Amino acid sequence: MTRQRNIRLTVAFDGTGYHGWQIQKGLPTIQGILTEALEHVACHKVTLIGSGRTDAGTHARGLIANFRTTARIAPRDLRRALNGLLPEDIRVLAARRAPAEFHARYSAHSKIYQYQIYRGEVLPPHLAREHYHYPFPIDVGAMTRAATLLVGSHDFRSFARSVHGGWAPERSTVRSVLRADLRAEGRRLLLTIEADGFLHHMARNIAGTLLELGRGRIGFEQFGQLFEKRDRRAAGFTAPARGLVLVRVRY
Repeated sequence: MTRQRNIRLTVAFDGTGYHGWQIQKGLPTIQGILTEALEHVACHKVTLIGSGRTDAGTHARGLIANFRTTARIAPRDLRRALNGLLPEDIRVLAARRAPAEFHARYSAHSKIYQYQIYRGEVLPPHLAREHYHYPFPIDVGAMTRAATLLVGSHDFRSFARSVHGGWAPERSTVRSVLRADLRAEGRRLLLTIEADGFLHHMARNIAGTLLELGRGRIGFEQFGQLFEKRDRRAAGFTAPARGLVLVRVRY
């Protein structure tokens, strides 16, 4: 009897043309297309587990996935075969055998997201798919100081997507942010957040709220009170998905 192996994949993609990671009936998704390619190569049904969901239109440079297979193909050959089948905007960067207990989602310690903003008057076309164009005067220093308040264990309900006017009582919105920093690279402004987990739209809502603060529409003290208010309406707008990139998952 052929032994089953647990295979770990590192996946990068431009999410512009996709409805996020998770399979959705009748819609193109990263998980759906990658699963089809895996089943073609492995010649059996595959359950593909991702390190987490991504919103429609967001990107990844290091999403981790795993699946179990009885196929005997070497991981290097598997990567080559998959990239021969996948569209050019989805790529398997690495494939390797993982311990039997490895789970792409539950074994993760933290995830790193980056939100990319372009501040120049004209957005260069080659940056358009991965940057939010925001050509308005902002106080980057104030935004940088506010970003430090995110670090630690907090209730991020004010930064989470509202569902039918509120969250179910049993759903926890507490997350631990390990790192939050803002840096300028020319006309690009990069917000990097590492946390043990992210709520739906959390990174995009934080980016939008920091931009509102940079415009002077939200004060520093008001920003700090958002953890206690636990009210999505008190925070800023949801920044567009195209500026968000999953950079890395740590294990």
